[in-house]
Amino acid sequence: MEKSSETKKFILETATRLFAAKGYDGVGVQEICNESSITKPTLYYYFTSKSGLLSAILEETGSQMLESFEKSSEYRHDFIGSLTSILKGSIEFATLHPDFYRLSCALQNVSSESESGKIYRDFSEKLEGIFQRFFENSVSEIGNMKGKEILFSRIFFQTCQAVSMDMISGRFQNENEISSSIIHSFAYGVVAG
Repeated sequence: MEKSSETKKFILETATRLFAAKGYDGVGVQEICNESSITKPTLYYYFTSKSGLLSAILEETGSQMLESFEKSSEYRHDFIGSLTSILKGSIEFATLHPDFYRLSCALQNVSSESESGKIYRDFSEKLEGIFQRFFENSVSEIGNMKGKEILFSRIFFQTCQAVSMDMISGRFQNENEISSSIIHSFAYGVVAG
């Protein structure tokens, strides 16, 4: 990897870590520069602005996250097995990219009118769309979901986020036990609903 690519990657990783720890609005350009051992002109050369940096983070690691969820959410005509695949995929991605996962979860809750909210909106819609399509594809086999696909997709999306955050924070230790318990409880709620 050439030096330019290494520098860019290091800035992205540093900014992701800082944004995840302090929030997008809690981190200034100078702090990112100091932590990355670069000058402001260097940051602006690669990303043009702080918002450009966040866009690059979402493009780089966010595209990996979307690809991961697309794979794990492919409906296999096995509702519980598919839910399990999605939850395990979420935990696996969070474990591999904990700073990005924390940042993504934090951005999920910012105002859509804020700078970071506007930047995150497109990514968020794509991510939520993956979950929604999964539940729309499942409705033919799980009739109780008809008309509630969006509701169930949002609940399951938030469940995946919460469990994955708990796993990377060390609150849960046994992924298989937790996954099984949550999936069966969720599936029971869908079927009973």
